[in-house]
Amino acid sequence: MNISEEKIVAIMDFLVNKMGFQSLLIANQPSVLTRSFEKRIVPRGLFAQDLLSKGLIKNFILSSVFDASEKVFLQWFVNKYEC
Repeated sequence: MNISEEKIVAIMDFLVNKMGFQSLLIANQPSVLTRSFEKRIVPRGLFAQDLLSKGLIKNFILSSVFDASEKVFLQWFVNKYEC
């Protein structure tokens, strides 16, 4: 797994400081660090945070949001809550 320090810092900063996750949780699921920061981590993270703030979900597992395929993510988090 070849990941730049810059990418790790960006992902950790977003997930810990913006999303409020514990760094140990991220360290226990390192596959999250292999995902695209701009294309997957930020959009899905903000979307999941919005669902949390609206009370539509109570919590989520990092891998279910960031490691799920596009199809599965849409089924679990988007289509399920469409009006």
